[in-house]
Amino acid sequence: MEFKEVVKARRSCRAYESDPVPQDQLTAILEAGQWAPSPLHALPWEYIVVTDAGVKAKIREISEAAKQAVLDGGGPGFAAKYPMDFLEQAPVLIVVVFDPTKKGLGDFFNQKFGAIQAVSTCVQNIMLAAAEYGLGSLFFTWFDPEKMQPVLNIPENLEIAAIIPIGKPKGEVKAPPRKEARIHHEEFSASE
Repeated sequence: MEFKEVVKARRSCRAYESDPVPQDQLTAILEAGQWAPSPLHALPWEYIVVTDAGVKAKIREISEAAKQAVLDGGGPGFAAKYPMDFLEQAPVLIVVVFDPTKKGLGDFFNQKFGAIQAVSTCVQNIMLAAAEYGLGSLFFTWFDPEKMQPVLNIPENLEIAAIIPIGKPKGEVKAPPRKEARIHHEEFSASE
């Protein structure tokens, strides 16, 4: 598949078949994450690969509570329509954690998000690699990190960037419409 086709094939998938992800594909998907750029080549990320049904159930429980907190807190009502069962359906969950102190030299010039920017490119690489294998994925962040950390035994100095379900999509996953890119030339302009 050509790169532009892989980019367009990637979908936010919320329903998965139970078929396991072959180990060679999972290895290649994680390796794609390792090739992401990072400030000073710090590679601030690490992975927790979750396949255990009991751990997935706890992840879902924490995520369901986060969804309820959104609804109880006056958040958007559309949140109610998103079921969280895909967290248990997906054969693999890749939890991407990162060290926020591995952010490069940004502190010297008011650029403090180097580690977050880097780990986001890692997550994107993982999702694109999954798409190349015809697998669905989701950049999932709907959880309370403080409640999730003890469930996964994550050290306090690390943060959770995302949980990425990976698996064969159940049914067709349609792409949402894309708006035309807002492109400015030479400087930001309200008229462009």
